[in-house]
Amino acid sequence: MTVVELKNLTDEMREEFQIPPYYQDMQLRNLAKEGEKAVGGLNPGCDISEDLTYRMLVKNYMYYAYHHKVNEFFDNYASLILGWQMETEVDADA
Repeated sequence: MTVVELKNLTDEMREEFQIPPYYQDMQLRNLAKEGEKAVGGLNPGCDISEDLTYRMLVKNYMYYAYHHKVNEFFDNYASLILGWQMETEVDADA
């Protein structure tokens, strides 16, 4: 994730999930990096700027991590993650 993508993601996260101003941007950036690693590792090669499902999953991961409930994220989003993985599966003959 580039610096610009990281800033855009944290700005969106702060606005969409009404994160209070006393929660520092640095902390949100760390959550975004963790989310990129945790969620992106489930479907390598996806672009957070182009793949809106990936972007949504990372933002929701960040929200769950903000509330210290990461395990619940994976439980609640398991079917969506599976669908996302299957949609981007690469044909073996390609």
